[in-house]
Amino acid sequence: MSCSVFATLSRIGLGTVITIHAGTTPNHTGKFLGIEHGNVVLASNNGTVFFVAIDRIAVVHIP
Repeated sequence: MSCSVFATLSRIGLGTVITIHAGTTPNHTGKFLGIEHGNVVLASNNGTVFFVAIDRIAVVHIP
């Protein structure tokens, strides 16, 4: 698990809109719903919920 990614995510509030860059997968933008079992949980505008493994995340963008 990336300590810097985890540290960043642990400081932002639930509901904050973020974009996650995870290497070759498409970027995911949505409301931060928390961390569950080593995954970041995001809800997109269309209601899709994404689970992205923290160890695959390269960059967290907070607009």
